[in-house]
Amino acid sequence: MMKYPKEYLEEIKQRIKVSDVVGQSVKLKRRGKEFIGLSPFTNEKTPSFTINDEKGFYHCFSSGEHGNIFDFLVKIEKLTFGDAVRKLAAKAGMQPFKFTETDIKRETYREKYSEILNLALTHYQKNLSENKEVQDYVKSRELHQETISKFKIGFSGENGLDQHLFSKFSRQELIDSGIFFLDDKKNILVDRFRNRLMFPIYDWSNKLIAFGGRALSKNFLAKYINSPETEFFKKSFNLYNLNFAKVENKTSNEVVVVEGYMDAISLYQAGFKNVVATLGTAMTEFHLNILWKNFRKVIICYDGDKSGRAAAEKIAEKLICFIKPEYSLSFLLLPTGFDPDSFIKSKKLENFLKYLKNRIEIADFIFQSNVESIESLSPENIAGLEKKLTAISKSVQDETIGKHYLSYFKNQIFENFYKKNNKLAKPLNITKKLASRISNSSEIEIKELSLVYLCIQNPKLCIKHLDTIRNFSFAKASLEKMKVPIEDFLKSRQDFVRQDFLNNLIERGFQNTIDDINEASVFKHIGQNLSQEKFDIFFEDIIQQIKFIKDQSLLIKAQESLSKNMTEAQYNEFLALKNEILQSKKL
Repeated sequence: MMKYPKEYLEEIKQRIKVSDVVGQSVKLKRRGKEFIGLSPFTNEKTPSFTINDEKGFYHCFSSGEHGNIFDFLVKIEKLTFGDAVRKLAAKAGMQPFKFTETDIKRETYREKYSEILNLALTHYQKNLSENKEVQDYVKSRELHQETISKFKIGFSGENGLDQHLFSKFSRQELIDSGIFFLDDKKNILVDRFRNRLMFPIYDWSNKLIAFGGRALSKNFLAKYINSPETEFFKKSFNLYNLNFAKVENKTSNEVVVVEGYMDAISLYQAGFKNVVATLGTAMTEFHLNILWKNFRKVIICYDGDKSGRAAAEKIAEKLICFIKPEYSLSFLLLPTGFDPDSFIKSKKLENFLKYLKNRIEIADFIFQSNVESIESLSPENIAGLEKKLTAISKSVQDETIGKHYLSYFKNQIFENFYKKNNKLAKPLNITKKLASRISNSSEIEIKELSLVYLCIQNPKLCIKHLDTIRNFSFAKASLEKMKVPIEDFLKSRQDFVRQDFLNNLIERGFQNTIDDINEASVFKHIGQNLSQEKFDIFFEDIIQQIKFIKDQSLLIKAQESLSKNMTEAQYNEFLALKNEILQSKKL
C-alpha cells in the first residue's frame, strides 16, 4: 500500500489544531498552554487527558494512549487511516491526495525543487562571503555575523547564478523553481535575483521553499521581490521567520507581524524573537490561524505612514470575522517616519517594548478608523456608522463574540456621540486605557502631549488656534518652552511642508520633546491631512478636557482648604469658584 507523503500529512497537521479535533468529542478546559479533559479511552472522574497544540499531540495518563490528530480519529471514530486523512484534509481546505500519477510526479518533483533551492542557497552564501562590497553594505544595515549565519543571508552575484551549476536539471525544472525565468527574445535562462541580497524563506517545518531578494542597485524597479508562487510556495499560506519564532520563544503568548524581512530580522537580532513577516501580501485567515496555533495574541505592527494605516484598517475589517474566544488580534502603528527596522535601530528594544503596550485591540481600532472616516457629524452619518459596525459584528463567525462586539460598538457610539450632548466623541475616551499605561506623565500632561501632537501632525491647521496656544499655560515645562518657537515659525512662514516645521523645532533643540510627544500621545490614531473642521473639533475637545481636569484640581484644593479653615470668607470663596466652573460649563 502506498504511503501518504510526509509533507502532505505535515501540512494538514499545521493547519488543524489537535484541540479542535479532540474538542468535538471531549469537553476541554485550558490549563496554561495545554488543554485537559476526561479520557475518552477510560471511564475516569478526574481529568488525566491532555492536549498540547504546540507539539501536536494528545496524551492519556490513565490509559497510556498517545498520538496526533490522525491517530485520534482512527481510535475514537474507528476510521481507517486513509479515511482520517481525507476527512482532515477536507477540514483543512486541502485537495485529497489520490495517489494518481500526477500526485506521485508532484511529490517526486518536490524533492528536485528542494534540491535546486538548496543548491542556489549554497552559492548565494558563498557569493556573499567572497564579496567585500556587499559585506560592507550588510554591515551598514547593522546586521551581525551571527544574524547573517542564522538567517542564511546571501548574495546572488552581479550577473546572477551560473546556469552550469544546475546542469543536472532540465530547463523547465529550473523555471518551475522560480530562481530562473526565460528571456523569450534571447531564448536563455536568466537568474531573476541577480545583484540582490538574498533572504531564504522557510515554511513552518523549516523547509526551504522560496527566496526574497533586495536590490543592491537602482537599476531595478522593485526594491524587494519574492520568488513567484509555485506548487510549494504560496504567499497567503507562509510567513517569514515562523520556523524560528514558533520554537525559540516559549515564554510569550504574543507574536508581532511586520511587513518586511529586515523588520523581522532587526527585531529578532535585538532579542525580540516572536516576530514574523508577511511575504508581500496582506494577512489572511490561514496566517491568523497558524499564528494562533502557536501564539494566542497576534499583533499587527505596520509603518506609521498613511499606507501602513490603510493596510492595517483593511486587515482589521477582513479578519475580525475570525476572532474566537481566548484569542486576540490587535494593532500597533509606529510613529510617522518609522518602520520596525528603523525604530528598533534608533530607539532600541526597550522603547519598542514600551511602545508595544500602546497597541489597540481590533474592536477599538475598527471603531476609531470608522469614526475618522465620517465626513460630518450629522445624524445620518452616525446612523451609517452604526449600520456598518452592526454588519461587521454580525459577520463574526463566533456568535457569542459577535454579540459582544455589537454591544460594544453601540455603547461606544452612545458614549462618544450622545452622552452629555457632546457634539463629538471625546476621542481620548476611546484610548483612555492607553493613557493609564504611561506612568511617567500625569493625566493632564498626557492630554497636553496629545494636543501638541495634533498640531505637529497638522501644523497649518493649528494656525487658526495660535492665540489659544499662546495663552495656554502648559503644566509640562518642555511644552511651555515650545510655544514661542511654534508661533514664530507659523507666523513667519506662509508656504511650507510639515517636515520644514519639524526640522525647525529640532534645530531649536526640541528633538527630545518631539520624541516624548510621539511616544506618550494617546491621539496616535489621528493622522495627518485632517480637514480643518475635524481638526477644530478635536482641538477644542481636548482643550475642554484639560480645562475640566484643572477645574477639578482647583475644586479639590479649595475643599481641602475649606476643611482646614471653615470661615465664612473661605466658604464664600469656595462657592464663587464652584459657580464660576459651573457657568463655564454652560458656555
